Amino acid sequence: MVSRSFSMGLYGMDAFVVTVEADVSVGLPGFDVVGLPDAAVRESRDRVRSAMKNCGFAFPVHKITVNLAPADKRKEGPIYDLPLFIALMQASGQLGADLEDSVFIGELSLNGEARPVRGILPMAIQAQKSGFHKLYIPASNAPEGVVVEGITVYPVKDLPSLIRHLTGQEKILPAGKNTDTPFASAPLPDFSEVRGQFEAKRALEIAAAGGHNILIL
Repeated sequence: MVSRSFSMGLYGMDAFVVTVEADVSVGLPGFDVVGLPDAAVRESRDRVRSAMKNCGFAFPVHKITVNLAPADKRKEGPIYDLPLFIALMQASGQLGADLEDSVFIGELSLNGEARPVRGILPMAIQAQKSGFHKLYIPASNAPEGVVVEGITVYPVKDLPSLIRHLTGQEKILPAGKNTDTPFASAPLPDFSEVRGQFEAKRALEIAAAGGHNILIL
């Protein structure tokens, strides 16, 4: 059986949609990940396998092939643990939810907890631009994800609570913006603390005022 979930990838500061396709078929047990994965992505196999077992889900003992599309773009980091888990749950018949409007991003611990990852903001922006309406990310990343308007962010703590949410048993409340917390708790340092360097400070002020680039050697 073939299933798919959606995630995001990063190329520099540009994000792109990644389709995680999982095929569980009859054959000698194996677990292959294709689509230009780096070492951290390939290691997702072991993290997802252990997380599924330790959370009480059945890991399919079959021939498993996972494709990260588009296959011509390199996939990096542990961010595909969560979408890979979702695709395997669907392919093995343990999850039947319609997730075509959802994006999953996150690293998993061996006991199924969701760990924070880097690059959430550009990926959330691209997910919203690509027409997705729901974004599932680790709870620690939720304050970064909710900055983006037009997409609902669900903070994921662990796999059991996520599955209960997707099957309608126990809903995860969407993350909301915290407008009570100031961005800076104390004044930031400025040029008044720098002694001398008048020409350098003047150049930086002009560049900042005009929005220009500056090269520091």
